[in-house]
Amino acid sequence: MNAGGKLVRVVGLAALVVGANTGIGPVAAGDVRPTGAEGGTLVVGKSFDLATLDPGRMFETTGGFIIPAMYDTLLTFENNDVTEPQPSLAESFEINEDATEFTFVLRDDAIFSDGSPVTADDVVFSLNRVRELQGNGSFLMEGVTAEAVDESTVLLVSEVPNPALPRILPTPTLGIVNSEVVIENGGTDQPGADVDDGAEEYLNTTSAGSGPYILESFSTTTETIVARNPEYVGPTPATFDRIVFRNSDVTTQAIDIQNGNADIVLDLASDQLSSLRGAEGITIVEEASPSIWFLFANADPAISEVTSNPDFVEAVRYGLDYAGILELAGEGAVQAPGVIPTTFLGALSPDLALERDLARAQEALGRCDCEGTTIELEYPSDFTANGLSFGPIAERVAANLDEVGITVELVPSPIATALENYRAGTEQMGLWLWNPDYPDPQDYLVFGPGALVGLRAGWPAEAATEIDAVAQEAATTVDDAARTPLYDEFQQLLNESGPFFPLFQPTASVVSVDARVTNAGYHATILLDVRLLAPA
Repeated sequence: MNAGGKLVRVVGLAALVVGANTGIGPVAAGDVRPTGAEGGTLVVGKSFDLATLDPGRMFETTGGFIIPAMYDTLLTFENNDVTEPQPSLAESFEINEDATEFTFVLRDDAIFSDGSPVTADDVVFSLNRVRELQGNGSFLMEGVTAEAVDESTVLLVSEVPNPALPRILPTPTLGIVNSEVVIENGGTDQPGADVDDGAEEYLNTTSAGSGPYILESFSTTTETIVARNPEYVGPTPATFDRIVFRNSDVTTQAIDIQNGNADIVLDLASDQLSSLRGAEGITIVEEASPSIWFLFANADPAISEVTSNPDFVEAVRYGLDYAGILELAGEGAVQAPGVIPTTFLGALSPDLALERDLARAQEALGRCDCEGTTIELEYPSDFTANGLSFGPIAERVAANLDEVGITVELVPSPIATALENYRAGTEQMGLWLWNPDYPDPQDYLVFGPGALVGLRAGWPAEAATEIDAVAQEAATTVDDAARTPLYDEFQQLLNESGPFFPLFQPTASVVSVDARVTNAGYHATILLDVRLLAPA
């Protein structure tokens, strides 16, 4: 894993964990707790952004680690290693030379929770349905059509070369559903599914997958529970009778992990972790998250004549104290050398990360002839990620730029307001983060001119034709060895003249109770792979 991350393990008696050896501790009303070391119930604490358990519609962090407990995908990532996808429902696959056709042969033993076999028709229905639902995750199948060659063979055809597709397919949104059951309950994979599909209500009450767990109860506000699937056939059987995913804030999680009300918690930041590092019986896994925190200056002169000036952009780029900002991110965080996370294919070498050059920044600002202008910096004021708030980061940015001679007016806004302005491309400057949709550098071409995030920064393709050309070539190059230098060039060009300023990757943590659970590691795209968890 990332060199900036670390593993802290303290082994001993669970002195701070009430009842950890018996599996029975203080619980809130309605909790189901284990009756012994084998099986029993595991409790996972997480601040919910849970919206649905319909795989085709799910595209939130919390659903991202609950869905894989119930739904298998064609390919998967094993043992928290997201570098290379491995077979799951597919026992093998082949890719043609230009990465436009992908052929998958299914395992012959996989069955759904109702005992019916998983067939090519189920895979075709599931993947085409995601595309036709036109939801948040539909872009994963954009330009891709699934076809059944025979009962156990699936062909995916992409309109354009799509070398990232094998790394896209493990995404929980592409979980394979029992097509017959979903159709019976209002589902469809046909055009117009965004209006006609009515299966979500059913899938929020009863799972229709082939994974090791099945849905027992669902709530977006309190707790969601999965139970062991007695029909499961596969390499990672359920090791707990139940897993309770409980909605709790950071303060509650820190208390719960110490008093036995939770066995794993997922949102603690560096300052909360500091009080736990000496606790007996607690394992803390810390890694540099693949989330990229970044600043941007709007390149559209209609939004700001100042922020769109290349000299102003240079002044910001070299006026930021990246090391000082990194300190705010806490122990375990790393500076982001580019927009691709340091653990993914195509990441820039850390020695290419930007450094502050105050004299150069001030010189560039002088050429800009825009001293005395006040620039607005908007950020979400009511949203935290990895335990970090945006406010202190924004304040440090403003202080850095004040030393250059740039006056920044902070505009803290509710996330709904800030998101609307960000997506509309109306922010003069913005402080945001990008979480990976899938662990492939193709996901970061959105920062290119004319792409999704590029347009949010007022940066059309014609504004940077050289960078756009590199991005287009990178998107269609198949061989990983040939892709890597293209993504390296793309990011270095961004760092030289783009409107984006990568800041840092924060610490991500998984905290668990030694006496209750093992294998609670960090997964770079779904946060926690519950299939790996086992009783201690």
